[in-house]
Amino acid sequence: MNLTYLEIDTQRAIYQELIEAPSSMFFERLVLSWMYHDHALEGVVLTPEDMNRAFGGLPSRNYCEGVIYHSLTSLRDAVDYIHESARRGDELTLDWLRDVHTRISPTNSESAGRYRKRDTSPGVYHLDVAQANSISYHFHKLLDRYESELSSMHPVRQAAIAHWEFMKVFPFDEKTGVVGRLMMNFLLLKNHFPPALIHATDRHLYFGALNGTREDMVNVVADAVRSTVTAAKVAASREARPRRAAL
Repeated sequence: MNLTYLEIDTQRAIYQELIEAPSSMFFERLVLSWMYHDHALEGVVLTPEDMNRAFGGLPSRNYCEGVIYHSLTSLRDAVDYIHESARRGDELTLDWLRDVHTRISPTNSESAGRYRKRDTSPGVYHLDVAQANSISYHFHKLLDRYESELSSMHPVRQAAIAHWEFMKVFPFDEKTGVVGRLMMNFLLLKNHFPPALIHATDRHLYFGALNGTREDMVNVVADAVRSTVTAAKVAASREARPRRAAL
């Protein structure tokens, strides 16, 4: 077995114990990090005030702020949803992916859950992607390949390759990358692995992997999962100190 996989396999229990501990604040801090870094991958740099106001329920002061607030709160809700979906053992399907896209799309968006109309990957992505009129075909092929090939792989490898192939289809005009990373983390969570949070500082590696090979993406995702495990180990050590001092 790959040594990176072995390291993650042997230490992922630390993450699970920490997020299940009633007194632990680790999960909430992890989610805030998730919000920040996922937006940064999309080219949106958030400030602490943005997150404090959005999650504090404060009214937006202008249109742009309203867009950011909706993006933050809808992604936060989607993170909760994929955790619940993973715990239920839901299957990865077209309807599941369309539902996730609808959840994070702007309110009353006509493109929510609908396939891309353009023949290019919009936004910050510059990828060679499926033609718009062939998205349905390639989407079904991806899910067939997931069932026949990817589902039997190590969960980290499975999630990374599924994400890489999903991004080659690039099914939606907006927020395809966000959906792709939610799908990737759903597959990890479903297999009882920590989520892979790709940090803003690794943005160049992530985009390089999207334009590279499947193996490139496996390396990026494995490093991201390992970083989550490392963060959990540090948090567990810090939270253990007050307990030791009280003894």
